[in-house]
Amino acid sequence: MTSTPHGSSARQRSTSRSRTSRPTTPLRPSSRSSFRESARESVIGDAPFPLNAFEPAFAELSDAMTDLEANMMHFQLMHESLARFSESFASFLYGLNMNAYCVDFPEGPVSESFRRAKQREEAAAAERAATGTPGGLRRPERSGDLDGDTTFM
Repeated sequence: MTSTPHGSSARQRSTSRSRTSRPTTPLRPSSRSSFRESARESVIGDAPFPLNAFEPAFAELSDAMTDLEANMMHFQLMHESLARFSESFASFLYGLNMNAYCVDFPEGPVSESFRRAKQREEAAAAERAATGTPGGLRRPERSGDLDGDTTFM
């Protein structure tokens, strides 16, 4: 029996792994007959079995599939980490939202603040129109009617 230079190392590599019982897919009937004929010719003659030439390629495919499986496991771990982070961050945002509903912010603007600011702007515009001065040259004067319940607008 003659061995190819790649056949012995590929055989050692493929047999070193533990074999798991996996279901095998049968070949199609047309392919099965052609393989049987080639196997019969190798048994009758002294030529090596023709499918032995594919052994290194299948060993390389097996190694690549093992690498793919390892990479997919790393992707699965990354997915689980991102899912945990997303869930935790969503909980944090939900907590902030609930805090905004439950806590009163006295410094925050209220509708009265917006109404006063609008009145102040209208009064300043009317004053500028009455005196004939352009709006950008003079700072509007602040009125002293601010109380503690309004904002710092």
